[in-house]
Amino acid sequence: MGLYNKKKTELFRLAISLFDPAGKNPHYQNRGSSSIAIKNMAELRDNLDMFTKDEFIWLASWIEYLGDKETAARIRETPDKFAEVIVERHEELQEFFNTGNRATDRRK
Repeated sequence: MGLYNKKKTELFRLAISLFDPAGKNPHYQNRGSSSIAIKNMAELRDNLDMFTKDEFIWLASWIEYLGDKETAARIRETPDKFAEVIVERHEELQEFFNTGNRATDRRK
């Protein structure tokens, strides 16, 4: 397997772990008396505005728990760029998830 194919396979696996994290716990976002479960990278990206700067390090730990150590490290190094890091990673990995999901999705 060439280096390019190996990297592509790693990104595909990472995309699956972030976009469809089977067997992993969601991140619960508590606001007053209500709670929202963020279950994957897409839901995180869609709800970026509900998080405060104080929560970014907790979210980095959750992202690492899902399997993305690189993104977690970037968030810890540059918490002020949290939203930018999440959007960039989402865009980078979404194509791998969509391509692989179409080929392997048996839920339909």
